[in-house]
Amino acid sequence: MARWARGVVASAGAVVLMSTLAACSGPPEVESVDLGEADAAACRDFVDDLPGSLAGLDRVDVEPDDALGAAWGDPAIVVTCGAAEPKDFDEVTWACQEVEGVGWFGDPSLIEAGNQDEDITVWSLTHSPLVSVRIPSDYRPDGVPDALAGVATPLAADLDLVEPCLAPPD
Repeated sequence: MARWARGVVASAGAVVLMSTLAACSGPPEVESVDLGEADAAACRDFVDDLPGSLAGLDRVDVEPDDALGAAWGDPAIVVTCGAAEPKDFDEVTWACQEVEGVGWFGDPSLIEAGNQDEDITVWSLTHSPLVSVRIPSDYRPDGVPDALAGVATPLAADLDLVEPCLAPPD
């Protein structure tokens, strides 16, 4: 695979653990992380600016109410602000894909066209604080670009661009 982008070394001070719970278990849970005041304020602004519907799904409540994240649908697409860089991130094999001006990285084995049966999480390693978007397999493949396009405007408006995607080679 050709390398499309250089990686971004992110300084996430804490690990984000998010889990989407079954509908009978209550709202999706977004575990908040301990961020500095400036990053926490940026994340709060970002979450407040997220749309009421995303990829054709209505926004749903999350637990806790003050989490630095949001969710849509059931099963839920979950967006978390203040996410840690993925443990298995590899700047050589994880190409940066730009959607509406925001660069996103995801595990290449899950992005392949033939592998649509698994949930996928992508990260905006181009911005700080980092944002992750977990998209259940129910919404693949069309829900991925729709969801990322839906969070692009508030992400670009509220979070700092660290390093843009590089253009793909000709």
